[in-house]
Amino acid sequence: MKNLAQAIGIAALGGLVCLLSACGGQVNADGQVISAGEVTVLVSERTDSGMDARGGGELEVVGGCLGASGSVVVWPHETRIVQGDPVTIDIPDYGRFALGDEVQVGGGYVLEHPADNDEPGPFTVGGIDVPDECARHDIFLAR
Repeated sequence: MKNLAQAIGIAALGGLVCLLSACGGQVNADGQVISAGEVTVLVSERTDSGMDARGGGELEVVGGCLGASGSVVVWPHETRIVQGDPVTIDIPDYGRFALGDEVQVGGGYVLEHPADNDEPGPFTVGGIDVPDECARHDIFLAR
């Protein structure tokens, strides 16, 4: 009987640890806003779904944020900066890209500005608050 109680206690503790450490499909939902010198890299929260359009172009700085072809990009979860000068990122399942490289990722536009260029209000997407200077541009949420 004592062994059964110990086994149940260990199983319950293991289940709690698994739940708290993102086991079984639970994920850390936090996105990240990362600085690489004067460039801000926006990285989304983990997601199991999203849009499947192709987006991208030449990797460039757009309104202070890392983007492509004139749009700010919120990069896929676990994208990381691997070099600061020139800014180089590693995108899971896509590879490494530096400023000036051509990059194509799946996703879709979550903010497109009308021609009159109204000042945007606060904008949150992918688990992050997009900095105001970046939210003045179209935003592509990559996955």
